[in-house]
Amino acid sequence: MISFQTGTNKFQCRAASILFHKNRILFQRQSQDDLWFIPGGRVEFDESADYTIDREMQEEFGVTVLDKKMIWIVENFVSFPDMQVHEIGFFFLVTLSEDEPIYSNDTEFKGLEDGFVNKWIHLDHLENYKIVPEFVVPELKCLDMNNGIKHVINRSVRS
Repeated sequence: MISFQTGTNKFQCRAASILFHKNRILFQRQSQDDLWFIPGGRVEFDESADYTIDREMQEEFGVTVLDKKMIWIVENFVSFPDMQVHEIGFFFLVTLSEDEPIYSNDTEFKGLEDGFVNKWIHLDHLENYKIVPEFVVPELKCLDMNNGIKHVINRSVRS
């Protein structure tokens, strides 16, 4: 994984998959946490972010990606009480086959990876959830897939 830590500073490179289906977006959280995020994972050394999307979707959900388009490159700076995190994120709009069983989940569900819970959240209900990084909800609400890749700089503080 492209991730390292020096003292209280941590850096990581992440790729994430934005899946839309019937005005719902797939989110994930750690089982013991209430913060929801877009599914994905850390990029491995000598692996493209594009390939990371394919690998992570297979590892986490057992699905094959049909198509993907990068829509955001994110510089994410998060301050925790005991650590500073600097993350470079590549966010892709991902297309799966319409007959994937993952689309039939109407409540929280487990994927293939232990320790995570997943849920399709309707676009109109995103404000009812604690979604991180903080830019995700406003950016999803105004997403224009005809524009090019958007560069996002996000700074946040978490307790």
